[in-house]
Amino acid sequence: MRPKSVLTRSSAASNKIVTAPTERRAHKIAAWTRVVRPRMSPPASRRPDGAYRKASSSDHQTKDAEMPELPDVEGFKRVLAKSALGKTIDQVVVNDARILGKLPARAFISRLNGSKLIEARRHGKHLMAHVDRGGWLTLHFGMTGALQFLRKPDNEPPFTRVRIDFSDDGSLVYINKRMIGRVDLVEDAADFVAGENLGPDALDRRFDFDAFRAAVFGSKRDVKALLMDQKVIAGIGNIYSDEILFRARINPAERTDKLAPSQLKHLFSVMRKVLRTAVARGAGSEHFIDRLPEGSLLPERRKGGRCPHCRSVLKVFKIGGRTAYCCPRCQKC
Repeated sequence: MRPKSVLTRSSAASNKIVTAPTERRAHKIAAWTRVVRPRMSPPASRRPDGAYRKASSSDHQTKDAEMPELPDVEGFKRVLAKSALGKTIDQVVVNDARILGKLPARAFISRLNGSKLIEARRHGKHLMAHVDRGGWLTLHFGMTGALQFLRKPDNEPPFTRVRIDFSDDGSLVYINKRMIGRVDLVEDAADFVAGENLGPDALDRRFDFDAFRAAVFGSKRDVKALLMDQKVIAGIGNIYSDEILFRARINPAERTDKLAPSQLKHLFSVMRKVLRTAVARGAGSEHFIDRLPEGSLLPERRKGGRCPHCRSVLKVFKIGGRTAYCCPRCQKC
């Protein structure tokens, strides 16, 4: 039988809401707060390396942080599945309630406390965990989000917005420096995906070439923007769209309706191969890209970078407000 839980008193020093077993109270709690003010952010030098792994000195860094993409979120899913499923939630800490979705912090905490996460799913860049009492925990990582499992909660990384402590072992922490992300509880996973207006997941087995062709057929948009449109295909962002198009030898600015049928089929095949390879090797959008196969674009995706095939200097330009990298010789861009 799980212990009853209460909200601890919020103070100007902590600025957070937390649940804790009642027997831990040393005195009567005098007051509660509903508004959770953000904690002061640590210096930028202390920002987390992000994600489900420790970054190495060889990790690729861009000028501005890029949104975690399908391979990153699949990695977060595996962390959750390996470390958190089936464990009883003992305590939930919300350090900054602005990261939450529609539920107030108290309701969010109350529904999770004492429950178990029993299944993990991913759709595009969204991670979902089934709660045994009903509903789904949903996590979107925005521009700088990550998910990490800690053995000791006192080692909480900077910019931790939500922490879930388990009664028998460790904590699951959601980290997000820029606060462009969301943590929420919803009733149904399929309804959530539909409500977010997401297209099919790029690695869904049911998303075959016929479905891909139907999704992009007749579009006059440039192919990079189309690949990145989460309403068309969920999971691909600015980083992996460049890798996919480089591998397919297609100009990112090419109009989709101008692609030959053979190019379209090749693009679909390359898209699946690139994403599956990144997932299998544990490569993300900015971290551990050295795990990608030889000849990949991402290790060279920087100002002054060179094509790994012909060694031409990469062309850098904007498409729909996002930076594209391509080889002017191999991709004719």
